[in-house]
Amino acid sequence: MHEYSVVSELVSSLLGNLEGIDGRIVSVRLKKGELRILSDVALEHAFEILRSGTRLEEARLQIETVPASVRCEGCGFSGPAAHLDEEGLHVSIPILACPHCGGEVAVTSGRELLVDSVRVASPEEPSELGWPDEEGGCRPSGDA
Repeated sequence: MHEYSVVSELVSSLLGNLEGIDGRIVSVRLKKGELRILSDVALEHAFEILRSGTRLEEARLQIETVPASVRCEGCGFSGPAAHLDEEGLHVSIPILACPHCGGEVAVTSGRELLVDSVRVASPEEPSELGWPDEEGGCRPSGDA
């Protein structure tokens, strides 16, 4: 499972970068380009396993998908990639050709895989509080 090795590196890197930062780790936000062949479900499952027994034990992994964007040198188009949507596939596949002229393109986004932010609750905040999803609740006290 490729996702397991990716999350293993993620957890190892996070733990190293969080040394010296006090507080309980609440969430880790990951940006993942839609061109990355990684399952969100498998990433989340691997995170649940690998965070066990670490400072990340209570942290929630949030995955934000970054859409594929392209730039065409031929016609100058710059924007979102077109997608192949076939009913039988049950997925939308980005097409890496210019949506306007069909020419070759350079990918400008959609290959990312990075930690966007880490939310850390101050040491004084009790851990039994229910933290809201995106807006508020705990304040970030450091990014990794």
